[in-house]
Amino acid sequence: MVKTSTHYVAALVRHAHRLGLDVDSLLVEAQIPPELADIENQWIDNCRLTALLKILWRETNDETIGIGVEPMRMGSWALACDYMLTAENLGELYRRGERIYSYIPPESMGIEFSVEEDTATVAISCYTGDRDPDRYLVELMGVVWHRFPCWAIDEYIPLQQVSFSYPEPRHNWFYEELFQCDVAFGQPFHGFTFNRKYLARPIRRGKKELEAWLRDSPADLLYLPGRDATVNTYIRQELMQELQERMRFPSFDDICESLHMSSQVVRRRLAEEGTSYQKIKDGVRSALVKELLAKPDVAISGIAERAGFTEPAALSRAFKKWTGLTPAQYREYKINKTTHR
Repeated sequence: MVKTSTHYVAALVRHAHRLGLDVDSLLVEAQIPPELADIENQWIDNCRLTALLKILWRETNDETIGIGVEPMRMGSWALACDYMLTAENLGELYRRGERIYSYIPPESMGIEFSVEEDTATVAISCYTGDRDPDRYLVELMGVVWHRFPCWAIDEYIPLQQVSFSYPEPRHNWFYEELFQCDVAFGQPFHGFTFNRKYLARPIRRGKKELEAWLRDSPADLLYLPGRDATVNTYIRQELMQELQERMRFPSFDDICESLHMSSQVVRRRLAEEGTSYQKIKDGVRSALVKELLAKPDVAISGIAERAGFTEPAALSRAFKKWTGLTPAQYREYKINKTTHR
């Protein structure tokens, strides 16, 4: 489960109050406990934060949720992503981003992309006035212009430094965890720097993946890199949950859709992690079967059903392939081992 700070919930709730919205109803609709609306230093599932932000988009009909002086038309970010994703590499993606945001209103939003020696710099422009005392918009833009390019090249881009022009805020502890690098305040510009070697990285994502990814946006933007799991870990957790709740595995295509990745990308990522979807399924099944075989009162036929096998014989064949023993032999071994301790 990907999480982010409840600081963002508190900031959005304060903004909703300033807009005169019914905050209690918003929290109920977003399934956020009211007590989290005033807490700055806990963690919340990104899905809940995303739900709250989407509600504010709907209520304000503005992708900047009524923060700026000028609204940003709904769909602007999707249009920009679609245009940027046609780039050949990361450097071209940032140049396309700079170009398209020079045309999309409001004029106060945009980036300036530059390269000097070994350093690439992305300077961010957006509203930072009194209507946004929590600096929500500029922080979000910093995350957006880092995370989307990371997703596009299917590789995390380590940042060298992140800069903001305003004084160090109360939630300064969160910044380094959010950006995973040094963060400086009171600087001449908002933005970040990274090694220019990443600019040659090819764009690996396609239009079909973008459609799936945008459906859950901004959940994929606001994650914490240090808390992000490997693809292997994510799939293992999903399979364990499905097996426990429904006694079956989701299809590989369903897993890929939930990851917002194509099947080719998922297979490649798993290969890089030294595994495969089938190996993960076998590992999850084997662990569950071994756990249940250690309980003498659980029938092997029931174990087969709970592990998603069509019949006990199928379980027996698979288990012997994994361990060299039949389920009955393994159970006898475990019982004898426990008895003779």
